[in-house]
Amino acid sequence: MEVIDKAKFGRFHYILLAILGTVWAFIAINTLSVSFVIPLLSKEPAFQGSLSKLGAMGSAALWGMLFGAWFFGTVADYIGRKNALTLAVSLFGLGSIASSFANSLNQLIALRFIVGLGLGGALPVASSYFAEFMPAKIRGAMISILESFWAIGTIIIGIVAILLKASWRSILLFGGSVLLLLPIILWLPESPRFLALKGKTKEAERVIERILGRKAEIKAQERKQAKITIIELWKKYGKITLMLSIAWFSIAFAYYGFFIWLPRFLAATLKITVFKSFQYFIITAVAQLPGYWSAAYLLERIGRKKTLSTYLLLSGLAGVMFYHYASSENVYMILTSAVLFSFFNLGAWGAIYAYTPELYPTEVRGTGTGWAGAMARIGGGLAPILAGKIMETSTVGVAVLVIAVISIIGALDVLTLGKETKGVELV
Repeated sequence: MEVIDKAKFGRFHYILLAILGTVWAFIAINTLSVSFVIPLLSKEPAFQGSLSKLGAMGSAALWGMLFGAWFFGTVADYIGRKNALTLAVSLFGLGSIASSFANSLNQLIALRFIVGLGLGGALPVASSYFAEFMPAKIRGAMISILESFWAIGTIIIGIVAILLKASWRSILLFGGSVLLLLPIILWLPESPRFLALKGKTKEAERVIERILGRKAEIKAQERKQAKITIIELWKKYGKITLMLSIAWFSIAFAYYGFFIWLPRFLAATLKITVFKSFQYFIITAVAQLPGYWSAAYLLERIGRKKTLSTYLLLSGLAGVMFYHYASSENVYMILTSAVLFSFFNLGAWGAIYAYTPELYPTEVRGTGTGWAGAMARIGGGLAPILAGKIMETSTVGVAVLVIAVISIIGALDVLTLGKETKGVELV
């Protein structure tokens, strides 16, 4: 849609960034709260379990995110981006509140799965929705900046965990406060690209006038809406979907495998208390912000493909560095490697969220990004369980090494199968 692609970044875009950025921060808060809950559960007999079962609890929301990404991504192509986002946010907010009242580890696992359904849906829908309002020449950078709110959410949940100390129920309850955003989300307009695709050109024109302050005539869509099943996605966009499947799997495996267990990784390698590891966790989270911002800059300079593959590779090398120093108790080098991993892995997230919506046309964008998000949840769901198993039979360092290798595989995948989309207008 040319009128949006060539528009100046204005007041509405700032408002949209603030609203969706806050949603994004709460997605991070609800996803990573389990990192702080796991160490605290050991104090309560009803919630104790093996490392692999605790890893399963850490993965429960991620498995929910797998199905949520598929479901809400597809639903967004039928009922609209805003409606799908509203439903997803409602689900994970209510689920987080319910999780705070769990009475056993099995109950908590089940409720965290429900939370994940909403989280998995909110991520691809919000990114597609945001992308469809952004001017073409800054779209990649702005999506990466939207992604940077994940780091803000990570920092917030770290601070909340320290302030609330041993109250894991309060940590989960805090995540439910996202429901306060629902009236603001409902105030937002539907994507004019989606409205135009559905033949609602007058509605799309009214949205354009509302957000840009001027009238614009939108031509009716000439092409028929394509089938948007997963089978059709693979038939028509097989190479793109394969590349994204591997890339999203690897980046999520590395992220969730590392950060779900990071407080324990740090406590074990540095021989410190759990609460001290929470403080170090915040240090690594702060490093995520410049990671996002640097990626946002490079996306519009060297392109999406080079930025994503480079950051995945460097995060993998940082993981190898962590493995090398894991048994040394060298505080400086272990923290440095954790900070570097955080910087590059989250920069890669910013890049992949900018990259993915640009690889699909509007009629399958929700389905395509939903599929990609689902692949991420498979990677993210397996990683905490596998890392827990490895730590039961080996060491923290070996667990991080496996994570690093998966990240490097993702870099090679993007470098080999990816294509550049810098400056390409959405269709």
